[in-house]
Amino acid sequence: MNMRVQQLDPDTASRIAAGEVIERPTSVVKELLDNALDAGSSRIDIVVQNGGRRLIQVTDNGCGMTADEAVLALKRFTTSKIRQLDDLTRLTTLGFRGEALPSIAAMAEVEIVTRPATLQEGVVVHSRSEPAPQARPIGSPVGTRVRVQRLFAQTPVRLNALRSVAREVQLMHELVAYYALAHPHVTFQLQHDGRRLLFTPASADVKQRLTVLFNREVATHMLAVDWQSIDLAVAGAVSAPLVHRGTRQRQYVWVNGRPIRSGLISAAVGRAYGMRLPPGRHPLVALGITLPPQFLDVNVHPRKQEISFVHERAVFAAVQEAVDLALQRVDMDALPWEAEPSADWPDWPMADSLSAESGMPYGGVAPETSGQLWRPMGQVGNTFVVAGGSDGLILFDQHAAHESLLYARLIAAADAAHELEEPFTLTLPAAQRRWLAAMQPILFEMGIQLEPFGPDTHIVRSVPASLAAQLQAGTFLDALSEARQRLTPQSSPEEARDQLGAAFACRSAIRAGDALRAEQIQTLVDAIGQHRMPYTCPHGRPTYVILSLSDLERRFLRLFPLDTSAGDC
Repeated sequence: MNMRVQQLDPDTASRIAAGEVIERPTSVVKELLDNALDAGSSRIDIVVQNGGRRLIQVTDNGCGMTADEAVLALKRFTTSKIRQLDDLTRLTTLGFRGEALPSIAAMAEVEIVTRPATLQEGVVVHSRSEPAPQARPIGSPVGTRVRVQRLFAQTPVRLNALRSVAREVQLMHELVAYYALAHPHVTFQLQHDGRRLLFTPASADVKQRLTVLFNREVATHMLAVDWQSIDLAVAGAVSAPLVHRGTRQRQYVWVNGRPIRSGLISAAVGRAYGMRLPPGRHPLVALGITLPPQFLDVNVHPRKQEISFVHERAVFAAVQEAVDLALQRVDMDALPWEAEPSADWPDWPMADSLSAESGMPYGGVAPETSGQLWRPMGQVGNTFVVAGGSDGLILFDQHAAHESLLYARLIAAADAAHELEEPFTLTLPAAQRRWLAAMQPILFEMGIQLEPFGPDTHIVRSVPASLAAQLQAGTFLDALSEARQRLTPQSSPEEARDQLGAAFACRSAIRAGDALRAEQIQTLVDAIGQHRMPYTCPHGRPTYVILSLSDLERRFLRLFPLDTSAGDC
């Protein structure tokens, strides 16, 4: 084998370079969409045949090109966006790589029909013209139409490596929907083999665009995000905590209108959700970030799918704060059957005394409230509480629901410290004693007072009133151990408070299998009508599940026409 180093001929070199950018039909659509948007288009139509193998056609109503520009666009290293090296740090466009159209032309037959508004006649250019592409006059509307035919015909290995037609079409559908969400002022249309797959008219309504990427039902559970500072803005939507997925595939992020993948943004979103989601679950995300172009580098990935932020910490903090503010606004307002809050309704009576047979760490008879729309119906398996209303059913996980309410009170330091009649002691090894000493200010804020009591012992003299009935030496040690395992030396005081609150709430809450009295069930059900029941417990498990009236009608086939000749259904 000849191992001598030699220069490749231009045709082979162009095909190798093209392979870095044009991997599949979706790559072609992406490059052409970038160019169409940069041309100032307000409408973009995409027509595809045979999954893009036979034809990809993108038509826009943008600024168009002159004859000389159309011919030059098919040559390598030509672009209308860059004049000098410094322009790379000031890019405000999407498609800036000069090799995009030449790369496509190296993998397929390309025809460009274009006309600027200043000319009465357009031109057509074919990439395979001999000896070189030439522009010929043709009648055309203002804008540009790029036809890509017989993709990968000259590279059969890549052609055979393509997925099924259905998969390629799915990828293109998702890509166009992604662009439609990032550019709501543009009308997009996608057709495949004569069938329209997607049509999104220009609209400023975020929820209307969300239905393009997510179904209509999911879109109703998306929370608006709108945050900005002097030179950074975050806008879009994230899912309410009750809607989540097992992967991050449904997380869409764009920066200055450019769809990207970003582990940094995903991590910031995850930090904002914290323990609002079950372990291993991820929210749905559609977020756009706007910042000055000099604060990012978009030239770090061959297909421009990843970018580099100059100030990563600032972006991370902005996204986390923006999403956290949206999540803080989540309450029960979206539920059509909620009860109106009663002005005389007291806080959750955590510290009320309980009867001996119940043994529950909360109780007391809830006062009668006018306009109560929920009717407690009892327990299922001594684990779930069921309540009914005119618009459906709600099922509580009694442990998760109570845990979430305890956690909220601990984090807010809403309980007075309850002095124990019989203080208990904790015997700890040296490492745990040092860690406990570091956590002592946080524990004191929660209402937990402890002090050294000998060389290796601490005595607990008071605990929050809502935990007094349940928190003993064993459960106290278990809670400390759980929190310590979840924290690291780099954890912030806020993270330590969250983990300690979650651990103490979990260890003090009622358990699955505990039988509740009727008044205790009523107290739990009333909490949701008072806007104090979050969707998840501190560890991320759902606190309640809703079966709406339409869900019940669907399960009993009442939404479908039936033969009622035998009698009234």
